[in-house]
Amino acid sequence: MTVELLNITKTYKKNRGVHNIEVTIDAGEITALVGANGAGKSTIIKLLTGQLMQDEGEIIGFSKEALRYMPDDLNFPDTLTAAEILALLANLKKVPSDKIPKLLEQVGLADKGHLRVSEYSKGMRQRLNLAQSLIGDGDLYILDEPTNGLDPFWIATLKKMLVDEKEKGTHVLFSTHLLSFAEEIADQVIMLHEGEVIAKGNIQTLLTTYHCQTLEQLWLTLTSLENVQ
Repeated sequence: MTVELLNITKTYKKNRGVHNIEVTIDAGEITALVGANGAGKSTIIKLLTGQLMQDEGEIIGFSKEALRYMPDDLNFPDTLTAAEILALLANLKKVPSDKIPKLLEQVGLADKGHLRVSEYSKGMRQRLNLAQSLIGDGDLYILDEPTNGLDPFWIATLKKMLVDEKEKGTHVLFSTHLLSFAEEIADQVIMLHEGEVIAKGNIQTLLTTYHCQTLEQLWLTLTSLENVQ
Protein backbone atom coordinates (compact mmCIF):
# COMPACT_ATOMS: atom_id res chain seq x y z
CA MET A 1 0.00 0.00 0.00
CA THR A 2 1.10 3.57 -0.71
CA VAL A 3 0.56 6.58 1.54
CA GLU A 4 -0.16 9.73 -0.45
CA LEU A 5 -0.42 13.43 0.29
CA LEU A 6 -2.46 14.97 -2.51
CA ASN A 7 -2.23 18.73 -3.10
CA ILE A 8 -1.82 19.45 0.61
CA THR A 9 -1.82 23.06 1.79
CA LYS A 10 -1.60 24.29 5.38
CA THR A 11 -1.16 28.02 5.83
CA TYR A 12 -0.18 29.95 8.95
CA LYS A 13 0.16 33.69 9.41
CA LYS A 14 2.15 35.64 6.82
CA ASN A 15 1.55 32.81 4.31
CA ARG A 16 3.94 30.47 6.11
CA GLY A 17 3.25 26.74 6.07
CA VAL A 18 3.27 24.22 3.22
CA HIS A 19 1.74 24.70 -0.20
CA ASN A 20 0.49 22.24 -2.83
CA ILE A 21 2.43 19.28 -1.44
CA GLU A 22 2.32 16.09 -3.52
CA VAL A 23 4.15 13.25 -1.74
CA THR A 24 4.13 9.47 -2.05
CA ILE A 25 5.49 7.16 0.67
CA ASP A 26 5.92 3.58 -0.48
CA ALA A 27 5.99 0.41 1.60
CA GLY A 28 9.45 -1.07 2.06
CA GLU A 29 11.19 2.26 1.44
CA ILE A 30 12.84 4.89 3.59
CA THR A 31 11.77 8.43 2.74
CA ALA A 32 13.64 11.47 4.07
CA LEU A 33 12.08 14.91 4.50
CA VAL A 34 14.94 17.40 4.34
CA GLY A 35 15.26 21.16 4.46
CA ALA A 36 16.28 24.08 6.62
CA ASN A 37 14.49 25.09 9.82
CA GLY A 38 11.06 26.41 8.92
CA ALA A 39 10.98 24.65 5.55
CA GLY A 40 7.83 22.71 6.43
CA LYS A 41 9.15 19.33 7.58
CA SER A 42 7.41 19.31 10.96
CA THR A 43 4.17 20.64 9.46
CA ILE A 44 3.99 17.68 7.07
CA ILE A 45 4.66 15.27 9.93
CA LYS A 46 2.01 16.92 12.12
CA LEU A 47 -0.49 16.61 9.27
CA LEU A 48 0.31 12.92 8.86
CA THR A 49 0.06 12.24 12.60
CA GLY A 50 -3.21 14.12 12.97
CA GLN A 51 -1.84 16.96 15.12
CA LEU A 52 -2.87 19.43 12.41
CA MET A 53 -5.57 19.45 9.76
CA GLN A 54 -4.82 20.60 6.25
CA ASP A 55 -6.62 23.58 4.71
CA GLU A 56 -6.73 21.88 1.32
CA GLY A 57 -5.94 18.47 -0.12
CA GLU A 58 -6.24 14.88 1.03
CA ILE A 59 -4.11 12.26 2.80
CA ILE A 60 -4.91 8.68 1.81
CA GLY A 61 -3.54 5.17 2.23
CA PHE A 62 -3.29 4.57 5.98
CA SER A 63 -5.21 4.59 9.23
CA LYS A 64 -4.10 6.15 12.51
CA GLU A 65 -4.00 2.64 14.01
CA ALA A 66 -1.14 1.81 11.62
CA LEU A 67 0.97 4.71 12.89
CA ARG A 68 4.09 4.58 15.03
CA TYR A 69 5.63 7.95 15.82
CA MET A 70 8.82 9.36 17.34
CA PRO A 71 8.36 13.11 17.92
CA ASP A 72 11.25 15.55 17.99
CA ASP A 73 10.91 15.87 21.76
CA LEU A 74 8.64 13.98 24.12
CA ASN A 75 8.05 15.12 27.70
CA PHE A 76 7.78 12.00 29.81
CA PRO A 77 6.44 12.17 33.39
CA ASP A 78 9.52 12.60 35.58
CA THR A 79 8.05 10.60 38.44
CA LEU A 80 7.65 7.38 36.41
CA THR A 81 10.34 4.88 35.50
CA ALA A 82 11.15 4.06 31.89
CA ALA A 83 9.68 0.58 32.33
CA GLU A 84 6.44 2.02 33.73
CA ILE A 85 6.09 4.48 30.86
CA LEU A 86 6.62 1.80 28.23
CA ALA A 87 4.16 -0.51 30.01
CA LEU A 88 1.48 2.21 29.99
CA LEU A 89 2.01 2.95 26.29
CA ALA A 90 2.10 -0.75 25.43
CA ASN A 91 -1.22 -1.21 27.22
CA LEU A 92 -2.77 1.61 25.16
CA LYS A 93 -1.63 -0.16 21.99
CA LYS A 94 -2.74 -3.54 23.34
CA VAL A 95 0.82 -4.86 23.19
CA PRO A 96 1.82 -7.47 25.85
CA SER A 97 3.94 -6.05 28.67
CA ASP A 98 6.45 -8.88 28.29
CA LYS A 99 7.77 -6.98 25.24
CA ILE A 100 9.09 -4.17 27.46
CA PRO A 101 12.45 -5.76 28.45
CA LYS A 102 13.36 -6.28 24.78
CA LEU A 103 12.46 -2.68 23.94
CA LEU A 104 14.67 -1.41 26.74
CA GLU A 105 17.48 -3.66 25.55
CA GLN A 106 17.15 -2.40 21.97
CA VAL A 107 17.83 1.17 23.09
CA GLY A 108 20.52 0.37 25.64
CA LEU A 109 18.38 0.98 28.72
CA ALA A 110 17.99 -2.61 29.95
CA ASP A 111 19.81 -1.81 33.20
CA LYS A 112 18.21 1.64 33.54
CA GLY A 113 14.54 0.74 33.15
CA HIS A 114 13.97 0.90 36.91
CA LEU A 115 15.15 4.52 37.11
CA ARG A 116 12.79 7.48 37.09
CA VAL A 117 12.95 9.61 33.98
CA SER A 118 14.06 12.55 36.16
CA GLU A 119 17.40 10.71 36.48
CA TYR A 120 17.84 10.38 32.71
CA SER A 121 20.20 12.45 30.56
CA LYS A 122 18.94 14.06 27.34
CA GLY A 123 20.41 11.21 25.31
CA MET A 124 18.73 8.57 27.49
CA ARG A 125 15.38 10.37 27.18
CA GLN A 126 15.75 10.40 23.42
CA ARG A 127 16.48 6.67 23.43
CA LEU A 128 13.36 6.14 25.55
CA ASN A 129 11.50 8.18 22.94
CA LEU A 130 12.88 5.81 20.31
CA ALA A 131 11.80 2.80 22.38
CA GLN A 132 8.19 3.99 22.67
CA SER A 133 8.05 4.48 18.91
CA LEU A 134 8.95 0.82 18.41
CA ILE A 135 5.89 -0.40 20.34
CA GLY A 136 3.49 -2.33 18.13
CA ASP A 137 3.69 -3.32 14.50
CA GLY A 138 2.09 -0.37 12.69
CA ASP A 139 3.34 -0.19 9.12
CA LEU A 140 3.72 3.60 8.93
CA TYR A 141 6.73 4.65 10.99
CA ILE A 142 7.34 8.40 11.28
CA LEU A 143 10.29 10.00 13.05
CA ASP A 144 10.75 13.77 13.49
CA GLU A 145 14.45 14.71 13.70
CA PRO A 146 15.33 11.34 15.31
CA THR A 147 19.09 12.01 15.55
CA ASN A 148 18.64 14.93 17.97
CA GLY A 149 20.35 14.11 21.27
CA LEU A 150 21.89 10.85 20.03
CA ASP A 151 25.62 10.23 20.06
CA PRO A 152 27.41 8.64 17.04
CA PHE A 153 26.95 5.08 18.34
CA TRP A 154 23.19 5.48 18.68
CA ILE A 155 22.88 7.28 15.36
CA ALA A 156 24.54 4.23 13.76
CA THR A 157 22.17 1.95 15.70
CA LEU A 158 19.20 4.03 14.56
CA LYS A 159 20.27 3.60 10.94
CA LYS A 160 20.24 -0.16 11.35
CA MET A 161 16.82 -0.07 13.02
CA LEU A 162 15.35 1.93 10.15
CA VAL A 163 16.82 -0.42 7.56
CA ASP A 164 15.38 -3.37 9.50
CA GLU A 165 11.96 -1.70 9.43
CA LYS A 166 12.29 -1.13 5.69
CA GLU A 167 13.11 -4.80 5.14
CA LYS A 168 9.92 -5.75 7.01
CA GLY A 169 7.92 -3.76 4.46
CA THR A 170 7.26 -0.75 6.68
CA HIS A 171 6.65 2.73 5.28
CA VAL A 172 9.46 4.70 6.95
CA LEU A 173 9.45 8.51 6.91
CA PHE A 174 11.85 10.70 8.86
CA SER A 175 12.71 14.38 8.87
CA THR A 176 16.22 15.70 9.28
CA HIS A 177 18.41 18.71 8.60
CA LEU A 178 21.41 16.35 8.44
CA LEU A 179 21.63 15.74 4.71
CA SER A 180 24.45 13.21 5.07
CA PHE A 181 22.26 11.05 7.35
CA ALA A 182 19.46 11.10 4.78
CA GLU A 183 21.85 10.29 1.96
CA GLU A 184 23.25 7.26 3.76
CA ILE A 185 20.00 5.38 4.37
CA ALA A 186 17.06 6.89 2.48
CA ASP A 187 15.73 5.52 -0.80
CA GLN A 188 13.94 8.70 -1.72
CA VAL A 189 14.14 12.29 -0.57
CA ILE A 190 11.58 15.08 -0.40
CA MET A 191 13.44 18.39 -0.36
CA LEU A 192 11.54 21.34 1.07
CA HIS A 193 12.26 25.04 0.84
CA GLU A 194 9.99 27.75 2.20
CA GLY A 195 7.00 25.42 2.34
CA GLU A 196 7.29 23.97 -1.13
CA VAL A 197 8.78 20.78 -2.58
CA ILE A 198 11.76 21.75 -4.73
CA ALA A 199 12.90 18.18 -5.47
CA LYS A 200 11.66 14.68 -4.79
CA GLY A 201 12.47 11.17 -5.90
CA ASN A 202 15.20 8.56 -5.79
CA ILE A 203 18.34 10.12 -4.34
CA GLN A 204 20.81 8.73 -6.86
CA THR A 205 18.54 9.70 -9.75
CA LEU A 206 18.28 13.28 -8.46
CA LEU A 207 22.04 13.56 -7.98
CA THR A 208 22.62 12.32 -11.52
CA THR A 209 19.96 14.61 -13.00
CA TYR A 210 21.35 17.72 -11.37
CA HIS A 211 25.01 16.70 -11.76
CA CYS A 212 25.63 16.79 -8.01
CA GLN A 213 27.80 14.58 -5.82
CA THR A 214 25.90 14.95 -2.53
CA LEU A 215 22.50 16.00 -1.21
CA GLU A 216 24.14 19.03 0.36
CA GLN A 217 25.40 20.13 -3.04
CA LEU A 218 21.95 19.50 -4.54
CA TRP A 219 20.20 21.51 -1.83
CA LEU A 220 22.61 24.42 -2.24
CA THR A 221 22.16 24.33 -6.01
CA LEU A 222 18.36 24.30 -5.89
CA THR A 223 17.96 26.88 -3.12
CA SER A 224 20.39 29.19 -4.94
CA LEU A 225 18.19 28.92 -8.03
CA GLU A 226 15.13 29.69 -5.93
CA ASN A 227 16.79 32.76 -4.46
CA VAL A 228 17.78 34.02 -7.94
CA GLN A 229 14.20 33.64 -9.11
